[in-house]
Amino acid sequence: MAVSGYDLVAFAKQYIGTPYAWGGNSLTKGVDCSGLVQQVYKNFGIQVSRQTYTQIGEGKAVKMNELKAGDMVFFDTDPGTGGPDHVGIYMGDGKMIHAPRPGKSVEISDLTTGYWQGIFMGGRRVSGIEGGGPASESEPAAAARLSPEEMAAEYGWAYSFLNSIPEIKGLFKSYVAEDWSKDKFQAKLRDTKWWKTNSDSMRKTAQEKKTDPATYSAKLNAMRIQIMQLAGEMGASIPPSKLGKLAEQAISTNMDEALLRNVLGGYVTWTDANNLRGQAGMFEHNMKQFAADQGVTLDKQTMLNQAQLIAKGLATEQDFRNQVVNQAASLYPAYTEQLLAGQTMKEIASPYMEVMAQDLEINPSAVTLADPLLRSALNGVNKQGKPVGMDLTTFQNVIRNDPRWARSQGAQNKTMETGLKVLKDMGFAGGK
Repeated sequence: MAVSGYDLVAFAKQYIGTPYAWGGNSLTKGVDCSGLVQQVYKNFGIQVSRQTYTQIGEGKAVKMNELKAGDMVFFDTDPGTGGPDHVGIYMGDGKMIHAPRPGKSVEISDLTTGYWQGIFMGGRRVSGIEGGGPASESEPAAAARLSPEEMAAEYGWAYSFLNSIPEIKGLFKSYVAEDWSKDKFQAKLRDTKWWKTNSDSMRKTAQEKKTDPATYSAKLNAMRIQIMQLAGEMGASIPPSKLGKLAEQAISTNMDEALLRNVLGGYVTWTDANNLRGQAGMFEHNMKQFAADQGVTLDKQTMLNQAQLIAKGLATEQDFRNQVVNQAASLYPAYTEQLLAGQTMKEIASPYMEVMAQDLEINPSAVTLADPLLRSALNGVNKQGKPVGMDLTTFQNVIRNDPRWARSQGAQNKTMETGLKVLKDMGFAGGK
């Protein structure tokens, strides 16, 4: 059953005073011009698209003197861009209800005044509204020729957008003037350099940026926030000068989080405090500890390269751990089997480290795999030249030839004992 255009208008009048909001879609909190039309129609089960430049391609064309209540009415408030950029709902008696512009609210305006009459582009009548819908059988079979704006909208493009691209502008003029079929225009369009060098998402984004800057701006701001949050989580530092361009690239290429991470990984870098942040900082901490436990020294560039690869999703922390294990095996070939089985060099070397700490009378935590004495013990070779670990007795003798041992209390006591024995042997000291 068709909806009365007057019932539709009566419903719309309830929302007079609703504030204007760019991209708004709420009849109570805020709407823009096309949002008002869409939501009023939607209440009666009538579906129209969301944006002005596509709404003008829906239903059938209606001249100003043929308008009926419930029809959409379109205007060109910015002749510099071309095409429709404002829409309202015709009420009858030469009036319309619409959401005018930022700072204003939903209101009723007179179409017969000089301003609105001078920029009127046309009306559209959609199916489902009493008195509207498709042309009746009594009407001529030949449809009225569409305007360039309507032809562009019917194809799914905004006229102002097509007109802003030099390569497409001439093509579209031929489409209009020579009455090409849609298929012919589509074939010609797909053969242009502009079409071939821009993906579908890039083309749609470029059109939205031109025809609906408010919605595009809102998306851009949201993407900036998303990028900054993700960068902080990853430990990436995005220069303010590049944030805007990165957000534009993310929107135009329809990046998902995985692709964003791949791009942001290149911005993982050292802070002024000479460390990494976020997830990269956690990786740095874990790998420095793991490398130290394996007796491997990592330079800054290697650490940064691996942190970036992991941030980009091109490697995992386990991949890097495997590299460190292989490096440890090349430094300590006698223990390759244990290392590949999951032991660390620190675990393997713990008996040597305990002997060193005890004989040199130093804190066990001060003994590291980087100590030359410990390295020589771990990389000893047998008579056949095969790498083997030094036995602990031999290692203890090696320690006592180290200058550090001479400063220990044990060494001093040993010296005193030796001296006393010599004196006793010479009869200069008595004993029990």
